[in-house]
Amino acid sequence: MDTFPWERRGELGVFRAFADNLVLSVRAPTRFFGLAPRDGSYWPAVLYGFVFELVVALATFAYAKLFGEAELRGTIAPYYPQLEEMLPGGPAQLETFLRASTAVSLIATPFTYVLELHVVALVTWVGLRLAGGLRTSFGHIVRLVAYAGWVRVFGLLGVSGDVVLSLLSGLLSLGFASYVWVALVRASQGIDMKKAVIASLYGTLVGFLVGCVVVVPPTVLFALWLASKLVDGVVTP
Repeated sequence: MDTFPWERRGELGVFRAFADNLVLSVRAPTRFFGLAPRDGSYWPAVLYGFVFELVVALATFAYAKLFGEAELRGTIAPYYPQLEEMLPGGPAQLETFLRASTAVSLIATPFTYVLELHVVALVTWVGLRLAGGLRTSFGHIVRLVAYAGWVRVFGLLGVSGDVVLSLLSGLLSLGFASYVWVALVRASQGIDMKKAVIASLYGTLVGFLVGCVVVVPPTVLFALWLASKLVDGVVTP
């Protein structure tokens, strides 16, 4: 059985293997996701997928530095006097936070990408297992999700923060991601559409429940901690 072009980069060369992998995954996803792996590790596939994530992250960082920070600063600058009165030194701290958050977001990109990749693969794996459609290992699902990373390029539309473009970016990302996911599970697991839909519903439910347990409580606690700090800054003489 044929294997993924990216996993034949020793024969094809890195650039041709990357291009062939991308073209085949976009033009014929069902055929692509039915290919057999050659690499023992899925990390080369993770690196391949990270290229698309990095493109979006760099574009977002560049826009924020060139335009975004100035636009946001101009929007909140009229409130600086009130903020200074409520929290001495608050405007300066906010300026520092704005500059740091942009850099931290870029630096954290590899970690957030790997985490998101494994979460999506885990939800897919659990959904397939509950639906009785699991035929491959968790590692192979991670590999396939990484190879579907080209869907992330639609995030470039929302870099500017424009409401219409951001909405379009979200709709395109969701639409193509759903289409690719269905092709991915059906071709790799050899299941029909009904079982794929059931696996999707199971995976979505599990993801929602895990999010409620893992994500929501820390977020609420952080919000309460931040609010308490702001209140302390306001009432403390």
